[in-house]
Amino acid sequence: MTAALAIDPFNTNNFLYGTGATLFGSTDANNWGTGTLSHISVMANGIEETSVTDLAVPPSGPMLLSGVGDIRGFYHSNVTTVPSTQYQALTSTNSIDFAQSNPSQVVRAGNGESSNCENSFAYSSDGGQTWTTGRAQPSGVTGSNNDSIAISPDGKRVVWAPTGTTAAYTSTNWTSGKDTWTAVAGLPAQASVRADRMTANKFYGFSNGTFYVSTNGTSFTATASGFPSTAKIVPVYNQANDVWLVSSNTTSGGAWHSTNGGTSFTKLSNVVLADGIGFGAPASGATYPTIFMAGEVGSVRGYYASTDGGNTWTQINDSNHNWYYSGYVITGDPNRVGRVYIATNGRGIIYGDGTP
Repeated sequence: MTAALAIDPFNTNNFLYGTGATLFGSTDANNWGTGTLSHISVMANGIEETSVTDLAVPPSGPMLLSGVGDIRGFYHSNVTTVPSTQYQALTSTNSIDFAQSNPSQVVRAGNGESSNCENSFAYSSDGGQTWTTGRAQPSGVTGSNNDSIAISPDGKRVVWAPTGTTAAYTSTNWTSGKDTWTAVAGLPAQASVRADRMTANKFYGFSNGTFYVSTNGTSFTATASGFPSTAKIVPVYNQANDVWLVSSNTTSGGAWHSTNGGTSFTKLSNVVLADGIGFGAPASGATYPTIFMAGEVGSVRGYYASTDGGNTWTQINDSNHNWYYSGYVITGDPNRVGRVYIATNGRGIIYGDGTP
């Protein structure tokens, strides 16, 4: 995956090359062929070449939890410094979720351990600082797509829709060392899944244009359809039965909002398409969380904020600061008014502060 290589024209000891992992280089390249070792090391201090796949902001514990391709992801105690706590389990993270009312419980899904590629699930009981790989998992798992894992707000149940299986699964004893996973009814395999942030055992699913709801975590019912074939589920962190659905489909995308637990949705007329959506602390005087969106409003694609539930939008970037690709992940910070986090593919995690 070497995409570029450059030799210093003024000092041939120095060269750099970029890969899918980072920027490497040497300052003693002329040693090659002399019998003395040359040294190659990471030369990317201050530069992140990472594909960020998911972001989560718990109500307590870390400032941010990130899911990252190839290098797992990080527990960010401070987003202004390089994180010192890297996840210990799995090789990549495609989906991460925490229990809203019990944020010490965190689950991840992604690509398995290099020594056992079938292990694609991991959990943490200390808010994401230390991780354990699941001891068992459904037969046939070959990985786990984004948005494929969810944990109930009380931290007692996980729903997982891994790649390679013929169903989605649920478990209530994944930390016992004798994990058991039971196929759920009514939800297609490889669906996207998320948990209602306030209601125990209420889960949402999406697959091929249809929205699904479960009130017990073991069986799902289709409640709404006619959406684009791919979309992203994002529940609101402090509202029961409040869930959004967004799609970046260029012909039928947009943003849909449900306040009755996914029974029905209303499409926002002012959003043409949306790569991702997330929620932060309400602005001063507002009653609804600040909404942050990567998408297109009118004819302008960019990053937006709304303090009135999506009725009006303010663009928070300009043509010189587009940061695409956004990774389809954007989130506000429920603990900090005006804070937004944006996932990128190649530029790490971008964050911004403002007065919404």
